[in-house]
Amino acid sequence: MKKHLLAMAVSAALPVTALAAPTFYGKINLSVDKTSDYPEDARLFTADTLSDEWAVSSNSSRLGVRGEEPLDFDNLSVIYQYEAGYDVDGDSDLTFSTRNSFLGLNTGAGKFFAGRFDSVVKDAEGWVDQFNETVADMEMVFVSQNRNDNTLNWESPDFSGVVIRAQIAPGEGDVLTSNIPGQPARSETKDGLADTWGLSATLDNGALYAALAYEQAYEQIDILGIDFGGDRDALRGTFGMKPSDAVQLGVIVESARFDPLGDDEADLMSYLVSGRVGLNDRLGVKAQAGVLDSSDLELDIRVITLGADYKLGDQTTAYGLVSASDSDFDPVGTINDVDESGTAFSVGMVHKF
Repeated sequence: MKKHLLAMAVSAALPVTALAAPTFYGKINLSVDKTSDYPEDARLFTADTLSDEWAVSSNSSRLGVRGEEPLDFDNLSVIYQYEAGYDVDGDSDLTFSTRNSFLGLNTGAGKFFAGRFDSVVKDAEGWVDQFNETVADMEMVFVSQNRNDNTLNWESPDFSGVVIRAQIAPGEGDVLTSNIPGQPARSETKDGLADTWGLSATLDNGALYAALAYEQAYEQIDILGIDFGGDRDALRGTFGMKPSDAVQLGVIVESARFDPLGDDEADLMSYLVSGRVGLNDRLGVKAQAGVLDSSDLELDIRVITLGADYKLGDQTTAYGLVSASDSDFDPVGTINDVDESGTAFSVGMVHKF
């Protein structure tokens, strides 16, 4: 009893800021998927990236802690977050993987923080992807869905719903290589302060979401066993509206360019249109269509998805979807051409805490 009273007295004597605690949060998103000749990732598109299987998927399940605490100076607080992807279904050799994680300061001039964080282009998708973190995620037709390492970030104060974001990231000695048949091998070391940089502006007032984002970065990819290392830039525009509590409509357009070492640059265009209608407080139906087109790469992917979600509780939702795709990849000089129609079916449940 004396120990308990002593602990209460000490706690009462401490400043309130010393008692601040981080918020623990998480999301578990498990689904059963059936795919047949269905695309996985536009950036690594080959015949091997058409999946044909039954699978139980974790769908970016995660655990995290985050918080903000005032410091000993006016209008200054520390902000922090550690978020780890958690492999709920047990497929990966790594149970945890680093997601958006940072440490920084919240000041009168905005937030300054460093760590691993979504690119400004990825962040600009907002809520428009109606099948985010499912087998029908928009990453199938967008090449700029990156979460960047080693980032330095600034986020402006909120000006009536408008927020400006800037991000840079050093390459830290990353080496890009290209081994293109018929050309000498080339390499380039990325060791500058801003080998990746991006800038965005977003407007989000609840009923309306609009974003414009640009990023210059670099990428090392393998297509049909050939190394392609080079620079990539992307410009993305997003527009979404909620004309009523039950209706959501959105569109995303992205222009990207990949400039591999020792080869001609390739332009890519991506488009997405989505919508959701709430039939009542629990049930909603949604649809989405996405396209990736690149005449330079002889690559064309088209995906259309229909689905529904049902609210089981304040933090729990069940969902289902069916998706159809058409993929055409026929680069000059290759023999493993792809011309396939695919399908996907998924049922799952999401719980947030």
